Amino acid sequence: MGNHTLKFGAELNSVPNFLGAPQNASSTYRAFQTGNPQVSGTGSALASFLLDVPDAAGFRNRATTHRWGGVAGFYLQDSWKATPKLTINFGLRYDRTFVPPLGREDDPGGNIYAGAYDFERENSYLVQKLPGSCDQTGGAPCIPTPDGSLPEHVKVEPRGKIYHDYADNWQPRLGIAYRLGQKTALRSSFGMFFDSWSAVVQLAQNYSATWPGVGEILANNLNNPTADHPTPTASGKDPIEGVGFPAPTPFNQVQWFMDPHYQNGYSAQWNFGIQHQLNPETVIEANYVGSSGTRLGVGGYFNTALTPGPGPITERQPWPFAIPTFYDRSIGNSNYNAFQFSLDRKYSNGLAYLVSYTWSKTISTACDGWFGVEGCSTPNPYDLSGDRSVAAIDVPHILTVNWVYELPFGPGKNWNPSSKALRHIIGNWQLNGIATFFSGAPFTVGVAGDIANTGNFNCCSGFYQRLNIARGNGVLSNPTPQRWFDTGAFDTPAPFTFGNTGRNILRRDGTSNFDISVFRQFRLDVLREGMRVDFRAEAFNAFNSPVFAQPGNNFSNPNFGAVSSTQNNPRILQLALKFIW
Repeated sequence: MGNHTLKFGAELNSVPNFLGAPQNASSTYRAFQTGNPQVSGTGSALASFLLDVPDAAGFRNRATTHRWGGVAGFYLQDSWKATPKLTINFGLRYDRTFVPPLGREDDPGGNIYAGAYDFERENSYLVQKLPGSCDQTGGAPCIPTPDGSLPEHVKVEPRGKIYHDYADNWQPRLGIAYRLGQKTALRSSFGMFFDSWSAVVQLAQNYSATWPGVGEILANNLNNPTADHPTPTASGKDPIEGVGFPAPTPFNQVQWFMDPHYQNGYSAQWNFGIQHQLNPETVIEANYVGSSGTRLGVGGYFNTALTPGPGPITERQPWPFAIPTFYDRSIGNSNYNAFQFSLDRKYSNGLAYLVSYTWSKTISTACDGWFGVEGCSTPNPYDLSGDRSVAAIDVPHILTVNWVYELPFGPGKNWNPSSKALRHIIGNWQLNGIATFFSGAPFTVGVAGDIANTGNFNCCSGFYQRLNIARGNGVLSNPTPQRWFDTGAFDTPAPFTFGNTGRNILRRDGTSNFDISVFRQFRLDVLREGMRVDFRAEAFNAFNSPVFAQPGNNFSNPNFGAVSSTQNNPRILQLALKFIW
């Protein structure tokens, strides 16, 4: 329409029927139970196993289904050619996510009767749908009272589902391009992008088989030695009490719960850059790129004690009627700022290359990793200000160089020997390569156990508790695999305190890698026009440079500060012949 190009559309994506049926049982043993928490490297997970002193246990026997869910969206966009040199794009997108409710009426695991906490709004445990009493049903899921009455702090969710949909995902977009001259252009843009789809099925099944079911039971911090419990109290042979009928209340279960009003994360993104054509083959470009993430997942344990201290944690819990449990909330945030540079030469006269460099910083709050769970080691879930730090994905410097180069020897090249035999030997060779150089990613150091006595726990890293700084900052100028950081710089915190070290304060090894190949083309035009054989010799990690993996970061383990593996592959060589006709 004149200087305007309009686009608009809509879509509907639905989640297909899903059935998951995990069946497993486990007991987890760690070094902490047989070690001295004040001395690094003491204790042994094997010794804990041999003495039958588990740290955690889990049981799953459930069939999981969900009801209909999906994403409906529409968008509209206008590309306006304001002047011959100026183009403006602006648009708007809206997505509504229907989070699929857990369980169907014909669910063989009875998950439609499952429940979950709503700590912060309802101060209660919500059940999607009530089953009969255990006397009526003869087994779980059931309400463990003769008349089917509900315990205190337990309610029925009138909507028949736990999670609320995402209904505010408005996403404006704006882009501007301006041509300074025939060879130079300025570009800038802004947009908001919601994560409407990712993990939506995972959400639906996170709280499956919960009370009044018994299909999934978790137990953590089983044998942490304390003044109140100096000797083991749980055995790995039978760490979970009873799985036939539900407990009298749901408040002694550990599950993968989440705030029912959890909202999907979104990112505001912006950039400004200049692009200049140096010659017909080569373009140079520089950009500032930024983004800000909001409503990001913060996982880990919740309903822990508000403050460290001695004695029972129930006296310090915000909801003392329930034990601590996993509970995700959408309260995290992040930001990314980067300078990005590229020099791009398209293939011409036997040569093409691309040089890319990024200098950036990524900061986030509390958590890293999938769904805000795996990388969460937040000591205090009620105050995340002390856990704002560089993210585990922060890689300040990234340089990549790749090239394709036909050596200038042989027929049609700059140097073409008069000798036919020599032309045949030195002609038609091609050298290719990819060189990459990355900074090392950061990591956190800590100690196992619940020294602060808040009831906290970390499922994946083995610790939530931070260490204390005894000297310096732990960084060594010449790290080795045997001693990657200064282990003597850290001490365990005093009883009933959190450590004072921050999150992601150390870095693992950086990457330096070369992948190189040599191609030789043998033309067989005498047999058929265009027929040829390509010989290829390729070397991945050509100089066999190791990239050391993250060193041991758990003060309780014997490998604290030592690297035990590499995160890249050793050199790989391969030869190939490719026949083309």
